Amino acid sequence: MARDAAAAKSLLYVSDAGASDVSIYTFPDLKPAGKLTGFVQPQGMCADKSGNVWITNTVLQQILEFAHGGKHPIRTLTDPTGYPGGCAVDASSGDLAVTNFFDNSGAGEVLIYRGGRGTPTPYFNSAVTYYYFDGYDAAGNLYVSGSTGGGAYVLSLLKQGKRAMESMSVRGGAIHFPGSVQWIGTALVLGDQECDGKKGACFYEASVRGTLAKITRKTALTGSCDVAQAWIQNGRLAAADYDDCSRGRSGAYVWKYPGGGAAIRSVTGLMRPIGATISNR
Repeated sequence: MARDAAAAKSLLYVSDAGASDVSIYTFPDLKPAGKLTGFVQPQGMCADKSGNVWITNTVLQQILEFAHGGKHPIRTLTDPTGYPGGCAVDASSGDLAVTNFFDNSGAGEVLIYRGGRGTPTPYFNSAVTYYYFDGYDAAGNLYVSGSTGGGAYVLSLLKQGKRAMESMSVRGGAIHFPGSVQWIGTALVLGDQECDGKKGACFYEASVRGTLAKITRKTALTGSCDVAQAWIQNGRLAAADYDDCSRGRSGAYVWKYPGGGAAIRSVTGLMRPIGATISNR
């Protein structure tokens, strides 16, 4: 870890499942700031309002918390049912919502650790087999991207204080492969790992009313191949792009948002990057 990493205002964390480590860069200029090791295929990540970062250590069924720019975990949670993929923190309560892509007995679920600790409570949507990424809105409602066993996209909603998850209707566009989920201002932003059903990523802004998400804007990332998770901040979209399109450019990227188009910054050399989040001091 760079000596001044903890003093940086914003850090971009990128998980590399191929190398089983997490690379850290200053944001938005993408200067290398360090690397965390000792994982086994880390995937999704999320940060809380204090800048602490949660990282899903998927194969070992763990979720590890690191301080902003910290070298060692300050808390380790155990996933008792399956393989954690994504996570989100409720800014108001500090609850940590972890998505299990699938669990030991079949379909996955969402696990919520109250206050980011203890034994989690599981939540399910009977229409969903695979759970990918999730995000909270300002009111504590949780949105989750997932798919059926046949691969059809499903957006789920767990309303604040409710015990049951609901399927949402997505209108105004088609999402082909579940990606990241983030609430920005008054809009829900949904990622698609296969924009228009092809290699390359795009992001959709949607207005939400009840269980209806109406797409109002599309942002395509020119030159991307497979962006699983991204984080949007200050007019920039930072993401990990896994280049399985045989161009040898897997790495961390920054695009303008909502403009999209070609990346404005990049650092390549990663093997199989998946997750990305920004920690703010």
